[in-house]
Amino acid sequence: MEITREKSREFLTIRLAGRLDTSWCDSVEQALTQAVREGEHRIRLDMERVAYISSAGLRVVLTLYKQLHAIKGSFGIVNPSPLVRSVLSMVNMETLIESQAGPGQASAPEQPVAGRLVSSPKAGYELFPLSGKGVRAESIGTDSLLHGGVEGTTSPGVIRFDHETVAIGIGALGATAADCAPRFGEFLAAGGVSVFQPADGSARPDFMVSEGTLVPEGHLLLGLVAHGGFSMLARFQARDDARTVGLGELATTALEIAGTPAAVIVAITETAGLVGAALRQSPASASVDNFGFPQIRDWLSFTSERAFRDSTSLVVGVVARDGSFLQPLLRPLAQGLQGHFHAASFPYRPLQKGLVELRPTLDSLFEGRAAQGMLHLLHDSREFTGAGESEFPRGALWIAPVLP
Repeated sequence: MEITREKSREFLTIRLAGRLDTSWCDSVEQALTQAVREGEHRIRLDMERVAYISSAGLRVVLTLYKQLHAIKGSFGIVNPSPLVRSVLSMVNMETLIESQAGPGQASAPEQPVAGRLVSSPKAGYELFPLSGKGVRAESIGTDSLLHGGVEGTTSPGVIRFDHETVAIGIGALGATAADCAPRFGEFLAAGGVSVFQPADGSARPDFMVSEGTLVPEGHLLLGLVAHGGFSMLARFQARDDARTVGLGELATTALEIAGTPAAVIVAITETAGLVGAALRQSPASASVDNFGFPQIRDWLSFTSERAFRDSTSLVVGVVARDGSFLQPLLRPLAQGLQGHFHAASFPYRPLQKGLVELRPTLDSLFEGRAAQGMLHLLHDSREFTGAGESEFPRGALWIAPVLP
């Protein structure tokens, strides 16, 4: 099988020559997936020189079509060989065949709404103003909870994580604090969706999505809760020479866009890798300081290198300048800022370009799949041995100024 690419202003054309059978479908799928990962959402598959196509090959073609259709991209087959045309007709897939009428053909998607463009040394940003004015934020708990200070503390009560609530910290979903206590772990909530990693040995994060009158409810042992609306959507794309953007730059840019000393961020990103830590046990079970060395190794797991490579992540957090009332919750980020970010990782899926809404984008992320894992994101700046920071090639940032 021969696979070649040709980029035009309208589309990326991928040409195949040979047999699209089980032996070659993985190679073709890899080529198509790589194109989508590079941000190509308008793809044409030239099959003029394809002499044979099996069911395995048809599934590769149909999967790409569904993937691009879901993000309002465009996919079509051009110049099908007589055999390919016949097979597509027999399986009712002939609608994927494009006419040669040129760029005005009916299947071309609508152009996305354009935003205001700004740039940084590593990325380009497209900004879309939103109707929200910002969020009111409050902190819950203190660092003493991580050092044997859980006993005698009182829960702030059950929290409803509705569409206008953003939260991060150490928490769990459940009706009572006693029920949550053995499971308290990394937690995030945004847009009516809540995800947490139970620190009870569970292999995967648990989650709840609001639907109808169902609203996720739970408890935070330590963290931040904010209520309000986002004022800006920033779509980012790493420059070709940089390839990825670090969490530090994204946080810095978001804070500049917000124009306030602190900002809450929700991001859905294609991900090159995450750097962070996760609880192995619930702090609610600690009566002494188990976060000193060497016992910390029994309580926390750290990434020795970037984890969850080539995935899609939901990142929720807060960034602030020195002196913020949120200071006790914040940790150093790259570029001299303070922040607190959690991320839930999902199997890779591309993101629709342009102006998108948070909740539908979240729904597509959770549709038919669960999170692979969660991390409290860190900047591992150790010389030589440090893993650095989390890196992202492209994505969407919803930004809310923290109101005084």
